[in-house]
Amino acid sequence: MSNIKEDTKTLEEILAESGISISSEEEKYLILWNDDHNSFEWVIVCLVSVLGFTVEKASESAHTVHFKGKDIIKSGSKESLMPYKKILEERGLTVSIED
Repeated sequence: MSNIKEDTKTLEEILAESGISISSEEEKYLILWNDDHNSFEWVIVCLVSVLGFTVEKASESAHTVHFKGKDIIKSGSKESLMPYKKILEERGLTVSIED
């Protein structure tokens, strides 16, 4: 007989622990775009302070933006992403919310 752990997590639990939300509302993405006026250091500071990224994760995102032109930095409903978009724009970053 197979031994199945009693503490097996559901998909919803795993996603919630990862900070990914599933709702009946269409999911949107907060995208950080490359620009010519923000330094790597400033982008990292903003991602750490606004989104709670670790320095390593923020650095990885900054490099992705630099080499690929953009990076998805957060997902959720449009309403949940708007405050982050506003704060990041106030700090000079180029961001958008897209499908």
